[in-house]
Amino acid sequence: MAAAIDSLLKILDAQKADGLVLASDRVPSLKRAGADVPLSMPKISHEMMGMFFEDLISAEQRQELDARKAVKVEHTFEGQRFSGELKIDGGRYHLSLAKARVAAGTGPSRPVPTDMRAVPDLPPVRAAATPAPVRPPAPTRASEPAIHEPPVSVPAPVVGDMSEEPDEEAQRLADELRGVLQRAHWEGAADVIFSTGLAPRVRSGGDLREIGVPATEAAILALFARVLGPEQRARLRATGSVDAALDLGGLRFRANLFRQQRGLSAALRPVRDKAPTLAELGLPDDFTALVGYPAGLVLFTGPTGSGKSTTLAALVEHVNRTAAKHVVTLEDPIEHVFTSRRSLIHQREVGRDVASFAEGLRASLREAPDVILLGEMRDPETISAALTAAETGHLVLSTLHAAGAAMAVDRIIDGFSGHQQTQVRLQLAGTLRAIVTQVLVPTARPSERAVAFEKMLVTAAVAAQIREGRGHQIATAIQTGRADGMVSLEQSLAALVRARKVSLEAAMSAAQDPEALRRSM
Repeated sequence: MAAAIDSLLKILDAQKADGLVLASDRVPSLKRAGADVPLSMPKISHEMMGMFFEDLISAEQRQELDARKAVKVEHTFEGQRFSGELKIDGGRYHLSLAKARVAAGTGPSRPVPTDMRAVPDLPPVRAAATPAPVRPPAPTRASEPAIHEPPVSVPAPVVGDMSEEPDEEAQRLADELRGVLQRAHWEGAADVIFSTGLAPRVRSGGDLREIGVPATEAAILALFARVLGPEQRARLRATGSVDAALDLGGLRFRANLFRQQRGLSAALRPVRDKAPTLAELGLPDDFTALVGYPAGLVLFTGPTGSGKSTTLAALVEHVNRTAAKHVVTLEDPIEHVFTSRRSLIHQREVGRDVASFAEGLRASLREAPDVILLGEMRDPETISAALTAAETGHLVLSTLHAAGAAMAVDRIIDGFSGHQQTQVRLQLAGTLRAIVTQVLVPTARPSERAVAFEKMLVTAAVAAQIREGRGHQIATAIQTGRADGMVSLEQSLAALVRARKVSLEAAMSAAQDPEALRRSM
């Protein structure tokens, strides 16, 4: 999958510029002949900046950035190596990339991919010393797979002996951790993170807050003592991380245990038994039309934690209550458990029920589904299988990390090699039905956020833009497509301000085009 930054590097290449400069809440600019040349596009939001550099730095570099407020970055795009610096200045991100000269006899260095959705404040993973610096995959949350890098052998430090019975103090602290999990589940928290030597953190309203007393490694081990089998324990010792499921009297969690600098940590996500309704999420009723297509591809995009999976769960539950369909879900992990009503729903979890998204998609075509929910389109193989499923008469619902419809189209196409891109454009133009981009905007209540969205529907004009490589015109099509049911992000934000759900200042900070928001007001 192409990095998010690649869509801007394409412009750099087309303009024959030397470098690219990005900053939170600023218009991007190109470096040409030593001068900064602003691009004709909206300002880059702080959240979008996070998406741009999530593909550029490793977990170790992220810690360096947090500590020193600056880190060197490297990236390769279409054979050209770029190097530069990412800084945090006054709470804002600033990224500069310039073309790097490659010494004779050497090739461009390959960037180390990472996943910025990993657990916050993740300390570095220590790789064995080798002639070339190669990092092992960074441990990830339960909802994310390991990075697809070749396995790297690293010495496995001793993690407490899980075969021993926990002592009385460890059991007491484990009971404290169970109480934190129960409270988090009841309060509707998104994540819970335990880290040796630190107080538990609970994510609600997008922010982490401390609850309870510091956890110990023995307490975390005691919490999972009856959950992990011999194979999982061996995997934790050998690789430094392992997925698990935890059930506390009917309250279920998906967890990832991982080894880090201070000791053992665990990231847990509640598994909900009841999917929310669109009304509960603050989304309009006309979203139900997105699952009314007989076939095709409907995408939900946006930054991590913007509620994409929750909206998809609400739409699947709408199908479940109103239509007699067969729904197959492919998830990593399962976050909402559905009870079949009018529809028959089969949920498959990657790593437990099926090896990968792509394999699950291919198998689903023989399982007679009407609707396929694909947790995420992560790689060209999965994207290709999703397009095939949509072409062959199935409605495919999925997510993609992109800051808008135009970027989503570019990321899909750029994930394929040059000779494949024409065919992918044709497939996408023929199968894509809609792209919805979501962002969460702070409300007056610190623990609550409102959903703002951009909705693009694929009309004949938009299909032609995709087919002919005119993706830069999609934003204009959305702005002028209200009669077709399209909604720009700024129009959605304006509606939230008028309804007094969010402040004008909060809406302005979330807008990609503040001037358009003022016009919408």
